[in-house]
Parts: sequence; structure tokens; C-alpha cells
Amino acid sequence: MATLIDRLEAELRANLQIVEPLRQRILAIAHHPIAVDGYLIYSSVLGVFLTLIMAHKGVDIFLGYPVLLLNTAIMLLRDKLIIHQRHAAVVLVLAVVSFVASRGAATPGMAILSQLIGILLFSIYYFSLLTNFGLSVPRWMQIYCHFATGFVILGFVLFIGRHLHFLPEARDPRLTSIYPEPSLFVYATLPAFGIYANAYLRDRRYRPELYLYILAYILADSSLGFFGMLLVATYAYLPRLSAWKMVGFAALALSALVALFFVSANFRLRAIDTTLGLIEMNFSHVNASSFAFLSNGYVAVSTLLRHPLSGVGLGGYQYAYTQYIPFLSAGLQDPQFISLNMYDASSLFFRTAAELGLPGLMCLIGFLVVCSRVTGTQHVDIRNALMPYMIVRMSRYGAWFSMELYFFVGLFLLNYLHSRAQYGARPWGRPLPKAATGI
Repeated sequence: MATLIDRLEAELRANLQIVEPLRQRILAIAHHPIAVDGYLIYSSVLGVFLTLIMAHKGVDIFLGYPVLLLNTAIMLLRDKLIIHQRHAAVVLVLAVVSFVASRGAATPGMAILSQLIGILLFSIYYFSLLTNFGLSVPRWMQIYCHFATGFVILGFVLFIGRHLHFLPEARDPRLTSIYPEPSLFVYATLPAFGIYANAYLRDRRYRPELYLYILAYILADSSLGFFGMLLVATYAYLPRLSAWKMVGFAALALSALVALFFVSANFRLRAIDTTLGLIEMNFSHVNASSFAFLSNGYVAVSTLLRHPLSGVGLGGYQYAYTQYIPFLSAGLQDPQFISLNMYDASSLFFRTAAELGLPGLMCLIGFLVVCSRVTGTQHVDIRNALMPYMIVRMSRYGAWFSMELYFFVGLFLLNYLHSRAQYGARPWGRPLPKAATGI
């Protein structure tokens, strides 16, 4: 018996000796700060693309939330979470304005608290991430662009596989990558498209990547994608053109829109329905996308007119929606349209106007205008890539804390601050010198 036990013990020790190097390696990685930093950086950028809604429990629950919560806990344990005094002051002002506004509206206190907690969590995490790991804004954009290109390539693989019946057919036959609809694909990849477009225009780099994105957006056949491409082209080309060339660019852009109207059935349907809905002020026979935009625009304007200075407070839009939407529900072709985007207003501009009033909307627009005034080749190129995203995303998606918003808002703000630190404040009304823009 003793001999058997000794033999088993010897075999166990031998097996442990084989496993020991692996165990030591795992422990070394777990305690190696660079490895943890690398995980936080790359997993956080990957999380930007995980904007798949898994459930709605008062707020939208995205696929990337577990990554964000785990990484937040890691950064908290490593004492890397920070909040600037001005950051805290902004959130405090939002809280005070929201609770004051709720006294004259139907917004419950828990709705305000849930929005404030989400805004705090996302903003603290992403701003701490972007400022704590020693990476420059161009480096962050480079890492993001590599991920974005991977999702574009995956989109082609899934698109081809579905059309050749190698994969199950999706609800939407257009190119959507991993997303249920093209708009989410556009939000996630548009800044990368802007980076490649500006780099190609400046010194003819990234031609294959640029063509890849153009083809992907054509196959996505999304009005937002086409609008985003037009904005990217506008920001990239207009500063480089003379007055007469600007007229030519405007004529070319208008011609492209006319051609797109006849070529793309999706674009044509949305353009016609949205225009007729506005002219007739009758949304009962428009498509789902147009109804979501028009109906939420109506609710937002109605709420703003009733609460122009303070709005209804953060989280109060859904309650304002239930108050005003019955006026639009008569004769509606599909009763399911009633709840479209009732939680996010279909636009961050609409939602800001309804929840924070005219001052809040002016602050949001002012933030975009001020932070877009940058100097220097890299700063201008990054601005040209991020501004189209800001306009498209905030025009058609109203969630306060989706996975990608604070990542890009943080980069947008840091890009401005770095430009200001390097070149000083750009005087209003004075054009950039050519040496500063790299033109």
C-alpha cells in the first residue's frame, strides 16, 4: 500500500513539474503591468464595436457592458480611475438641472439617477483610459482603425456567405457586419473611414483601405452611411479648395445625391417619406426609419416649447414621449411604430433639447464648435474624421451612453486640448496658415 502511495505521489509531482512552468507564466502575466495595460487598451477599443443591444432594463444593455464593468473594476483596483474637477462640475450641474426640471415634469428621480450613474461610469472610465496609459490621440486612432478594418472585412465575409447561402440569411440583406442594421455599422466605422480618406487625400496613403470602406458603405446601402461619406468628403476637401472649386464640389455633391436617389431604393424611400411627412405633417404612412425620426422630432420640439429653459431632466424623454405621441398615432399603418426610439429620442440633439432645454442644446453644439477649432496636420485630420461621426451619430442616435460615444468624445476633446497646448488658441474668424494645416 505504501509503495502504491509513493508511486502515485511521484507521478503527481512529475505532472506538477510539467504544469509548473505554465502556472508561473500565468502568474507572471497576471502581475505584469504592461500585460494588464495591453489588455485594458485593446479590450476597451474592441468594446467600442460591441454596440449590440442584449436587453432593455430601464436603459439599453449592450454586449460590451461586461467588458466595461470588468475593466472598470481592474482600473479601480490599480488606482487608475480619475475625474477632473471640471468633469465633476459638469456632472453636478446636470444633476442639479435635472432634479430642478423634474419638479415641473413627470420625470421620476430614479430615472435621473440611472442616467447620471451611466454617464459617470462611462465618462470616468473612458477619460481615465485615454489619459492614463501614455498613448497619443493618433496612436489611439491607429489602434481603433485596425479594429474597424477587421470588422469591415468581417462584414464582407458575412455578406458573401449569406448571399451564397453558406450562412443563414439575416433579417437585413445589406452589409451590416455583426450588427442587426447598417446604421450601427456606420457609427462604429465612420471615424476610420474619415482617417483613411484624409490620409489618402493628403499623401496618397491607404488607397486599398479607402476603397474597401467605400465598397462596404455602398453595400450597406444606408442613408446614414451615404450622409457620413458626404460629410467626410466635405471636411477633407473644402479647406483645400478655392471659391470656384467649392462651387464645383457643391455641384458634384448634388449630382451624387441625385444619382443616389435613383440608384438606391432605400435612400429614395427615406427621402420621399421624410419630405412628404414634413410637408403634410402626417406621419401615418411613412416607413419605420422616417417615422422614428419625425415622431421623435415632434415630441422633442413639443417638449422644448413647453420646457424651454430646463427641459424635463435626464431620463425624462420617454415620459414626455408617452404624453405627446398619441397625437401622431391616429391612422398609423403599423401600431409597433409607436414605441420606436421612445427611450433615446432617435437623436442626441432631440434628446438634449427635450431633457436639458435650450441651454443644454446650445452647450452641446458649442462643445462641437469649440473643439473643432484645431491647428496642425494630425489634429486637423483627426478632427475631420471625428466631426462627421459626431454629426451623424448625434443626429440619428440618442443614447447617452452607448459603447463608442465617450471613446470618441474623449479623443475629440483631447485632440483639441493637445492642439491648443501646442499651437495656442485659434483666433475666431482667422483662417489657418497653410504651414499649420499641412496643405
